[in-house]
Amino acid sequence: MALTINNSNRITGLASGLETESIVESLMKQYQMKVDKQNQKTTKLEWTAEAYREINTLIRNFRQDYLSVLSSTNMMSSTAYSNFKVNMLTANSAVNVSVASTAVAGEYTIESIVQLATAAAIESKNAFVGETFDSETKLSELQLQHMLQFETVVDENGESRNVISFSINGKTFTFGEDDTIGSVMKQVNNAGLGVTMRYSSLKKGFILTAEKTGSQSEIKIENLKGNAFSKVDSAFGIAEDTYKGQDAICTIEGMLVTQPTNTFSFDGITYTLADKSDTPIKFRVEQDYETTANNIIKFIDAYNELIDKLQTKVTERRYYDYEPLTDAQKDEMKDDEIEKWEKYAKSGLLRNDPYIKNLISSLRSAYLSKPEGVAKTLSDIGISTKSWADGAKIKVDKDKLLTALKEDPESVRRLFTSTEKDGGKGLMVNISDALLNYYNNTTDIALDNLDDQISRSKEIADRLAEKMKEKEEDLWAKYSQMEASLTRLNSMSNWLASIFG
Repeated sequence: MALTINNSNRITGLASGLETESIVESLMKQYQMKVDKQNQKTTKLEWTAEAYREINTLIRNFRQDYLSVLSSTNMMSSTAYSNFKVNMLTANSAVNVSVASTAVAGEYTIESIVQLATAAAIESKNAFVGETFDSETKLSELQLQHMLQFETVVDENGESRNVISFSINGKTFTFGEDDTIGSVMKQVNNAGLGVTMRYSSLKKGFILTAEKTGSQSEIKIENLKGNAFSKVDSAFGIAEDTYKGQDAICTIEGMLVTQPTNTFSFDGITYTLADKSDTPIKFRVEQDYETTANNIIKFIDAYNELIDKLQTKVTERRYYDYEPLTDAQKDEMKDDEIEKWEKYAKSGLLRNDPYIKNLISSLRSAYLSKPEGVAKTLSDIGISTKSWADGAKIKVDKDKLLTALKEDPESVRRLFTSTEKDGGKGLMVNISDALLNYYNNTTDIALDNLDDQISRSKEIADRLAEKMKEKEEDLWAKYSQMEASLTRLNSMSNWLASIFG
């Protein structure tokens, strides 16, 4: 019989009685093993590159969180070591005070809060009759204290329709009898005017409110057709007019302050007004050493977590009996079995990796340098390295750190943030440099090299696969030729037998 594979006829052992397919398959195993081994090599290289990229992602995220000028938790910034808190000396509910790192310590007084900033707003009361409100009610069917009156207009086609028309902040709205009150509010709210129109079931009327506060906040209503916002007998209960908001007015440190919003900042102090007050409100801005210490500890915790992951990569066990699975092997295994196998196969790929080991060493050395002109050391302020077994981990004595912050906050800041220009690098700068150097080296050298190796390995695997295919075709050709020859001999033998019978 003939077996068709890859568009070619392959004659199986019909004449010879041989299991041709099994024989060819057996002879090809050694070639398949070479292809599988090369593919496994490629897979291990890809896994190694992936492991490097995972480490790089961890380092990049860490630097973005704690060592970037764009981060609010940047420990390279001097402001990270200059935290303040507010101690209210006068009990009050009229104002809330918060401070930024740019504040100046001292005692402050708010002499008075004359008025709060408000948005332009207007409301109607008892404009509607009845207890219920349905946004789907047509304008012509509204139950109002003053009946909604429409005006007849003729369009360009000569067709007439009854409408109401008005403008808000210069934008004109026109509605017909069959429009709903819900569509009126929706169009006003979606017009981009910075004005919100809503119905109040409590007041049984409308409320129009500007988004912004202050004296520049404005709602200007003009009634154009009908009586929706007319000066007399307004159906919506609001007469056409210009409605304005007001600024916040208060006195701080003897200075009259006028602001368009109730939240504003001066000199690193943010005030949020909540009520009027004619009683002086006193507060004190103080250094918040506790927050500064906690921020440093939070950084150290995150840093130690990063070191843990680096240490794990260079020390994790390598399981040499677990090679990447071939496709044939995967076909014989369950998903959870494959997952478990690959976990062991990936373990230890970066064991004793020179780049990571050098990084850990650099990070440990980062602790040793000290800027010039700083009397204290990191150890003096409660910062020290752990044992060599812990790699480059840092431990912190919070009590010593708090004491150092209270006694000499500038020395603490310099120990962390000083640059080369300041006479030597601080701890945070050294850590940042070490991480950046590793990131650049692995990206520009290690990963580029791995990518080249992966590309070459794939090319070798492709050539081996092509050679295997050619060998398989050659074997099939030879066996097919043999089968054809045997078939001819058998035919001749049968012919001769029939003649000489």
